[in-house]
Amino acid sequence: MAKNYSTSDWYVLQVIGGKESKIEEYIQKLETLELTPFLPRKKLKIRKKGKIKDVIKPLYPGYIFIIGKWDINDAKKIIQLSGVVKFIGGLFSPGTLKMEEKEIINKITKDGIAEFSKVIKENTKIKIISGPLKELEGVIQSVDRRKQKAIVNLPLLNSIVKVTLGFEYIESNEKEN
Repeated sequence: MAKNYSTSDWYVLQVIGGKESKIEEYIQKLETLELTPFLPRKKLKIRKKGKIKDVIKPLYPGYIFIIGKWDINDAKKIIQLSGVVKFIGGLFSPGTLKMEEKEIINKITKDGIAEFSKVIKENTKIKIISGPLKELEGVIQSVDRRKQKAIVNLPLLNSIVKVTLGFEYIESNEKEN
């Protein structure tokens, strides 16, 4: 799955939401020599018809990272694919992620997927004991306990993007009063 691409440049490709996986496949089939697609994903719990099931969705809906040495000819092939909107920053001067941004994505998406964080209830608060949210405690904006989702603010090309991450409750051995 994901490799540690920390030393390579990461470009951000905007795509039509819901088409990220298909477009990632199309890019891989192009066999571009210099550029490789990377679509970080996350696990979430979804309630459908009263049943809860785990699903895997893109970490950044509507975006795919293109990693490698910039090659305008490869980029032109990518931009022509159905469902591709644009390279953020443009085809001739695309923006690249900062080292810190790449490190955050690599930390929270082991093997390309942000797994569920494990949380326990301590009195009236929840405490993160493991998983991607543990790495992001300072940037958690809100938590929906019922849906087992947390909204976090992540940096992306000099702006902040709200990203939803899932978590699982671990039963605590403590008795509540």
